[in-house]
Amino acid sequence: SNLGVPEIEQRLKALNQTWAELKQLAATRGQKLDESLIYQQFLARIEEEEAWISEKQQLLSIEDYGDTMAAVQGLLKKHDAFETELGSHGERCRDISDDGAKLAASGNHHAEAIGQRCQQLLSKLDNLATLAARRKARLADNCAYLQFMWKADVVESWIADKEGHVRNDDYGRDLSSVQTLLTKQETFDAGLTAFEHEGIQNITMLKDQLIASSHDQTPAILQRHSDVIARWQKLLNDSDARKQRLLH
Repeated sequence: SNLGVPEIEQRLKALNQTWAELKQLAATRGQKLDESLIYQQFLARIEEEEAWISEKQQLLSIEDYGDTMAAVQGLLKKHDAFETELGSHGERCRDISDDGAKLAASGNHHAEAIGQRCQQLLSKLDNLATLAARRKARLADNCAYLQFMWKADVVESWIADKEGHVRNDDYGRDLSSVQTLLTKQETFDAGLTAFEHEGIQNITMLKDQLIASSHDQTPAILQRHSDVIARWQKLLNDSDARKQRLLH
């Protein structure tokens, strides 16, 4: 053979080195494939949570806050159930983020993408929580508004019921019948005084609370309160006029 022993040794050495490099490349490639598989599995967990967030985001964007007390209370109950669900999904998202940090720290070659996706997920979760808080506040506002309107209706209904008394054109035919009517009138006036404390002050206090909180429906609240108070004042004036007429 033309090859000397040193050359054979050199070639064997080169061959061994190439083989070692090939094995190293194969191992590195194998490791990268393993890392990519773990990354894809990790992404699937993130995408599942993002799909849930996206679905709930659309539901929270619906502008239905209920047009009756029963409807708004039903929506508030649904929202409470959603908040419980949001709590458990929030924990899941934070667990995913913690796992992502560990995965990146372990040297996974997708470390940068993992960090970005975790940040994105937590940002979407925060946004959903903000939307949820806004919807709850609007439901509570609407509940307070409908409660005020309902109480205003009750007060106005009470006033309407009493208007018949002051429209009565019977002022008595003799002293005895006038005395009887005056006694009735005093009882009626005592009822008005009691109602001023129970009904009128109650809706005025509610109105003041709603206005102080800069309620969205402030103009409607002020208008409704003003209408009820005007009708109440008329009832008081008519009652006083009836009393004066009975006395003279």
